[in-house]
Amino acid sequence: MGEEVRRMERWVSGLLRLGVAASGFLVVLGLALAAATGDTSCPYGVLTLEWVLWGDPFFSPSHILFLGFLTLVATPILRIAASVVLFLKTRDPVFAALTATVLIILLVSLATGVG
Repeated sequence: MGEEVRRMERWVSGLLRLGVAASGFLVVLGLALAAATGDTSCPYGVLTLEWVLWGDPFFSPSHILFLGFLTLVATPILRIAASVVLFLKTRDPVFAALTATVLIILLVSLATGVG
């Protein structure tokens, strides 16, 4: 069981590194595109997840920047979800339940804008 836990921890660590690297890449790319094109447009009003993922014009510098920030925010949330799986695989129901509760609270607060 010890080797499986270490493998899962390495996987979670790799997930964090990949998320931060992808976020950094998107932010730098968005800034470079803004500098190269001079397009500093930004949407007015409240930003929605739908706009960030599918908005018009797609892949403008502001879209790429927001995707980078969204990736940065999503990375620790994915880490919490991966921890739930890790605790379930190691048959630790107490920590799995606690971590799942934290994940649920986090997702509900993000979805409702409360907290």
